[in-house]
Formats: sequence, structure tokens, C-alpha cells
Amino acid sequence: MGSLRTSVVLTAVVAALAPAPLLGQRPDTSAFHRGQWGVNFNIGSGFVGAGLIHFRNPTRAFVLDLGGSVATSTGNGQFGATNSSAATLSLGGRRYHPFGDRLFGFRTLGIEGSFSHVFLGGPSPNTQNRWSGGVFGELGAGWLVTPHLAVGGAWRLSVDYTRSNVIGAGHNSGWSFALGQVRLTGQIYF
Repeated sequence: MGSLRTSVVLTAVVAALAPAPLLGQRPDTSAFHRGQWGVNFNIGSGFVGAGLIHFRNPTRAFVLDLGGSVATSTGNGQFGATNSSAATLSLGGRRYHPFGDRLFGFRTLGIEGSFSHVFLGGPSPNTQNRWSGGVFGELGAGWLVTPHLAVGGAWRLSVDYTRSNVIGAGHNSGWSFALGQVRLTGQIYF
């Protein structure tokens, strides 16, 4: 899985940052147009997500994503069952950089909010709820398999303020930084 992550990150960084002449970009080439819509799908380590893309012009779009995860484990002895679930809502602006007819890079900046719920079983069970909100940035690249279907990858970082509440034990808060969120992406454009 490490080499897949490395490949996705390298592809995203090269496509997003490489100079256009190096990749043979024609300045007037764009696969997208004003008013076009798309559906975005994400699969990463432990989460899935989907969202909407709406183009303001051929190189700029609004992106709304909803992601989540659910995990359950059974335990024995000292540790009991663990159940966790999380949901994240992201809203941002995306800038597309076409590199020829089928390859494109993108970068996204926006805001996000999330909620998670964790139940830890065992001799001293507890429940934790966590809320967070902050900003994120994303670098990615995609390949248009057809004019309406793209596959690719993205690397995401985020900075969030988080507040956790352990039922019956109080709360804590602080900042969290996530730097290595790598995911595979797919888009359908219509």
C-alpha cells in the first residue's frame, strides 16, 4: 500500500506543479465548460466519500464533498468491543490545470467540518464524541478515460480545531494537523 500511496502523491504533485510547456499543454485546451456538473468519488485509507462538482468556468469549480467511515471490532479480556463512526463535510474552490486533452491537475482550498463517535467497551467502557472544523488543501491529478469519466489520485492536508467530549469524564480541545491523506479519486462529468 505504501508504494501505491507514493505513486499517487508523486503523480498528483507532478501534474499540479509541472510547467505547462513541459507537459505539452495547449493554453486553450479544456475538457470542462461553464455550468458543467460532476460527481466525485473518493476512496482512502479507512474512509470513503462522494460529492458534487460545479464549474464556474473551464478551469474553476466549486466542490462539495461528504466523507465518512465506520469501524467495528470485537475484543476479549481487558478490551471490549469498539465501535466508531465519522462524517466529514467539505466545501471548497477547485482550480483545474489541463495538460493536453486527457490529463489534468487540480488544487483545492476550502473549509471542512466533522463529527465522530467512538464507543470503547471493556471493564471501564466509555463513549467519546468529537467535533472539528478547519481548513484543507488538496493537490491531485486525473486522467479522462472518456469525456465523461476520470480517474486519478489526490493528496490532502488539513488543519482543524477539535473539541472532544468523553461522556462522564469531561472534555478537551486543541488543534490537529493531518498531512498525509492520500486517496484514489473518480469523477463522472455530465
